[in-house]
Amino acid sequence: MPAAIQVAEWIVRYRAENLAAPVDPMSLEKLVYYAQCFYLVRTGSALFEDEIRAWRFGPVIKAVYDAYARFNANPIILPEGNWPQLTSLIQDHLEEVINFFGQLTAIELSSATHAEEPWTRARHNYSRREKSNELMPVAYLKQYYCALVSDGEEALSKHELLDVVPEPRWGTYYIAGICARRMIHHPLYDIEMAKRLSEPVPQSPELAPGFFDPAKTKDYVDIGAVSGLTTEEIMKRLSEEAEKDAAPAHTQGSTAAPKRP
Repeated sequence: MPAAIQVAEWIVRYRAENLAAPVDPMSLEKLVYYAQCFYLVRTGSALFEDEIRAWRFGPVIKAVYDAYARFNANPIILPEGNWPQLTSLIQDHLEEVINFFGQLTAIELSSATHAEEPWTRARHNYSRREKSNELMPVAYLKQYYCALVSDGEEALSKHELLDVVPEPRWGTYYIAGICARRMIHHPLYDIEMAKRLSEPVPQSPELAPGFFDPAKTKDYVDIGAVSGLTTEEIMKRLSEEAEKDAAPAHTQGSTAAPKRP
């Protein structure tokens, strides 16, 4: 398991060297935070063990803050060096998080965390401008974001929209969850999606009474055991049974052929 500072450095180098879009310290803190949250959603395990604290402007990992605070609000540019060694699974996950949240500014990322319960719950005893350093437990992060994503997936499923969900699917479920919960102050709240999810759910057609009742008449021909019979004998027996089924009910008893031993 990597440390949060390794995850942060990988994000810094990826943004600067692969995307030519260096990240600022506030955005970095939020990207590391969301990387943890959605790794919990996708794998059930924590990405790193470092504590996340609720500060005034959102969730913060102290080690990451200390490493990059000197850049203030400026883009982080590091000297050339080796990238942190992370597994391919973690790298793929970080790429998805970076690309998904890359549309948001530092202020918007901060606003997103402020619109979600883990931060507001940790800060419930503080005024808007008051500083804080409350722990944001990993267990609650997992519970909250798993439920939010699940709500989004369920809402899309009810409206038969799962077949048009773009990648990353967790990101679309996340936005759908925000819309389904009417989190209108969230930067990712999508008015059009919210309208679509608020429409009446299509009703399944009603089936006729007795649709699932057992069949009252047989839909096969029972000719008994056929082991040892020739093809001609089998065909003759089929013909006899078909004639019995076609005969009127009051005559079947008198015309039925005797059973073979």
